[in-house]
Amino acid sequence: MAVAIPFLMMASAAVAAYGAIQQGQAAKAAGKFNEAVNAQNAEIARTNARVQAGQVQRENALRLGHIRAAAGASGGTQEGSVLDVIADVGRQGELDRQYVIYQGEAQARGYTNTASLDRMGAKAASNASYYKAGSELLGGAASAQYRSTQLNRV
Repeated sequence: MAVAIPFLMMASAAVAAYGAIQQGQAAKAAGKFNEAVNAQNAEIARTNARVQAGQVQRENALRLGHIRAAAGASGGTQEGSVLDVIADVGRQGELDRQYVIYQGEAQARGYTNTASLDRMGAKAASNASYYKAGSELLGGAASAQYRSTQLNRV
């Protein structure tokens, strides 16, 4: 029975080391999955921003067309204050379009940053699992050696 104690301690350390590696691999897989999801979310945010920017651009063109048509129907010409209104509406429409693009890019950048953190976390979890496994094995070997020497004294 006394001989079995160091062996059981080593076996326990080996199982703990294996568990640490499996835990690290699972964390690595989860990190890679989260990275992929966040990369997809970033692309979706950029696509949505492009679509919304196109809609803003179309609305702006319609608004400008309506102003020109109203000015022409009222007998006005494309000069003077009508031109100032058209220019102002055009500038505001472009600002709206650029703001939509900015919002989408900011959202995409957030997803991209999160994806980078997930990638680094996956690598760190994998590395940590090997260190923990090594520590478990060394600790088990030391404990087994200590117990063996204690048993030999008795």
